[in-house]
Amino acid sequence: MDERIRRAFGAVRADEALREKTLAALAERRTRPAPRRRPLAAALAALALAVLTAAGGLAYATPAAAVSVDADASVELAVNAFGRVVGVRCYDGGAQAVVDATPVLHHHWTQAAAALSDALAEGGSVSVTVSAGSGHCEGLLSAGGAAGLTCYALDPEAAREAREAGLSLGKYRAYLTLSALDPTVTQDEAGEMTMGELQQCIDACQGHGSGQGQQGSGQGNGQDSGQTQTAGETTSAGQGYGGHHGQGHGHGHE
Repeated sequence: MDERIRRAFGAVRADEALREKTLAALAERRTRPAPRRRPLAAALAALALAVLTAAGGLAYATPAAAVSVDADASVELAVNAFGRVVGVRCYDGGAQAVVDATPVLHHHWTQAAAALSDALAEGGSVSVTVSAGSGHCEGLLSAGGAAGLTCYALDPEAAREAREAGLSLGKYRAYLTLSALDPTVTQDEAGEMTMGELQQCIDACQGHGSGQGQQGSGQGNGQDSGQTQTAGETTSAGQGYGGHHGQGHGHGHE
């Protein structure tokens, strides 16, 4: 009988020892620091911020317009949707020297175009031509300093042809205008002309072909310089860039 009682109480003690061991293990787990887990909301917020940052950087670096500044030398500015210069292309050594002395990257395009116009004006008349993708013309022309300029729809095919011809978009547009009046003029000949010489040829051809009956119309175009609007063009009224003015076809500033 005594032996059975001892065995029974021994089992109880063994259960109590196991209970104490279990409680100690649980207490140790409670005091052990839990692994830090990043909340899902914070992770999603960080991902959204990264996406927005990348998208904003891409939008800033993407050209939405081209601004050609042409005189004896030609400079073309790649402008983003925010009106900032994100690229510069020079078409001869003289233009490169001007750009080196006139920093324009990341400046607003009106300031950059005005600075380049002043630097190139020593060589003669200067023309500023704005070409932009769909929906960007009005925004570009609404900026201060853009008065009197015409913004033309940016034609990718024309842009490619201009690059192949080694001409800025503004000068290539002037060549197309002259070529329509005088088909004997070649791209090479146009490339060797200054913007002022191209404009003189255009004016001479228009004057020669118009005759007395259209002389008044030609004078009217000169008076309304920079305020003529045709399909695919947006024009800002008024004068811009000090002594430079925009012709109805966008190639003046003499």
